[in-house]
Amino acid sequence: MNKSLALKNVKIVDTFSGDVLPPLDILVSDLSVQEISENINTDDKCIQELECRDKFVIPGLFECHTHLSALRNQPEEVQKEIFDECEMEGPFCIDELDRLVLSDFLRFGVTQIRDLGGPVQILRNLKEKSLRNPSAGPDIFYAGPMLEMPPLRGQEMNERWPGWTVAVKSSQDAQNIVESLLEDGATCVKVFGKFEDKVLKSLINHADNFKLPVTCDPGPTFFHDITVTKGIGLGIRCFEHAKSLWYPALKDELKMEHDELKGKSPELQNAFTQRLMDMGAESISISKLGKLADIMVESQVFLCPTLNIFRFFSEKPEVFNDEEPEKFGPIFAVLFEVGRQIVDELAKHGVRMLIGADSYIPRFTHNEMELLSQNGVKAIEVLRGSTLYPAIWLGVDDTYGSVTVGKKANLVILDDNPIDDIKNIRSIFTVIKNGEIVSGPN
Repeated sequence: MNKSLALKNVKIVDTFSGDVLPPLDILVSDLSVQEISENINTDDKCIQELECRDKFVIPGLFECHTHLSALRNQPEEVQKEIFDECEMEGPFCIDELDRLVLSDFLRFGVTQIRDLGGPVQILRNLKEKSLRNPSAGPDIFYAGPMLEMPPLRGQEMNERWPGWTVAVKSSQDAQNIVESLLEDGATCVKVFGKFEDKVLKSLINHADNFKLPVTCDPGPTFFHDITVTKGIGLGIRCFEHAKSLWYPALKDELKMEHDELKGKSPELQNAFTQRLMDMGAESISISKLGKLADIMVESQVFLCPTLNIFRFFSEKPEVFNDEEPEKFGPIFAVLFEVGRQIVDELAKHGVRMLIGADSYIPRFTHNEMELLSQNGVKAIEVLRGSTLYPAIWLGVDDTYGSVTVGKKANLVILDDNPIDDIKNIRSIFTVIKNGEIVSGPN
């Protein structure tokens, strides 16, 4: 049994109400929060005491969009590049990249991860390591491979990571794949790119039978099969990337022109897409975007905007493609600006957003939180997007998402109040996972 830990005189940030509670004591043991009261007796020698006066405690953060499998099977020079990009402390060790990165997530207060694309066997192995050793990394919830109808857009990923993306050819195939993912430990499902409505509906319904939530990345910004409005109608309750809402929010005349080009030559579609890229946010109807936001709220749909990755690639396009950085930099700059406008409008309507960086770089989680705050999302909503909301979407809010008796003792203690300014999420004093201090004073 783990030694009990008492946090003394700490202010709890209530993710439900948004209030900051007066100083209280919190007792954690046996992996969970056992007691919250005004004065917990710590005379017992088995209780370690941590003074937290003038500090704030929040639930451990979720990072809601990673691809951890990319940390495996990389050439040594790529491993070193990733290590340097992560700006991690300590020496680089060949073939130890996943261990180094996962433990570094804890330093940033990320105690849970939602992984949205990669071979099941790699992800299950990483999850088991975390379960055996709290300091090895966050708890991992994974979708396993991205699912789409053939031909696979992600086929090139399968060459290095077999099982990164999997073809779904029929309704029966969809049901079989859902059951296989469940057996392999998946806790959610990700659909991507092309799908027939009938096959997609069968997949969503079967996943729902096993309480596996489904998220969707439509793939291309335009001329894709799974539009947000269609997806909501079929039962999808989460969408990846703010750019997913660009197409349904197009001004009427542009949307009409877009739809007339469906099934036409790629050259015509590419030319139209370039026009939209040149127009950027000017192509968006704010009234249509607002109506879509209202539908999302009514249908209890989440969005994971992933703004930071678009900003990052706009500033460092050579990381995305070192052969044509001058081509991709402007594209990502437009996607970032459009995403900012979409996030700002959705925030006004109360759409619930998840914090996801679409990467494996630990510091990006904080960057994403700050970007949402800078673009219209209130600090408490940003905090909920990295604590309560992902727990609700995953169906694990009985265990994660708030500092509550009976819930898992994955906690972050901060020097400053994150509700005053979400930048204060960086003022980490201590990180606790499974009731053990994994970063900070010992």
